[in-house]
Amino acid sequence: MFKLRRKTLYRILEAAALGLAALDLVMYLGVSRPLASGVKDQQDAFSATRIQVKQTQARIAQFQKDLAAVPETRKELDQFLHNHVPQRRKAYSRAAGLVHKLTQDAGIQLTRVAYRPEGRPSEPLEQLGISVTVQGPFEGLQRFTHDLETAPDLVILRGAIFQPGETGGLALRLLADLYVNP
Repeated sequence: MFKLRRKTLYRILEAAALGLAALDLVMYLGVSRPLASGVKDQQDAFSATRIQVKQTQARIAQFQKDLAAVPETRKELDQFLHNHVPQRRKAYSRAAGLVHKLTQDAGIQLTRVAYRPEGRPSEPLEQLGISVTVQGPFEGLQRFTHDLETAPDLVILRGAIFQPGETGGLALRLLADLYVNP
């Protein structure tokens, strides 16, 4: 009888141990493993967010540094333009822009343009001679001449010569003087 009780007790303990092992396996597969996977995903997302925040902070710091340097850069640029770009070059640029704009507005073709400085150092304004050859219909040439003469810049027309164009149309050779501050 004592043996029988011992056997029964061993079987009960074995069944309980197997039940606990099965319960442990179910808990591991059903609860612990999914939770660990979720925790790992959250940690990865947190790490990625931290890296992104640090990169953004670095970019913000660089932008603030660049923004602080803007007034100095603007002053240096203005000083360079004022000290290093001669007025004569500005006059050439302004004259070229004016001629190109007026030829486009009049619908004619610019064939040739030449510039010749003619100012004297003692004069208050520097004179820049412009020689322009354009081709197109008479109305366009007339509009170009009128627009050049009435331009907001101080331009004086010295001569206009109509001649046959290279492509069989009408061409205009125009001589003008542009006056600018030296």
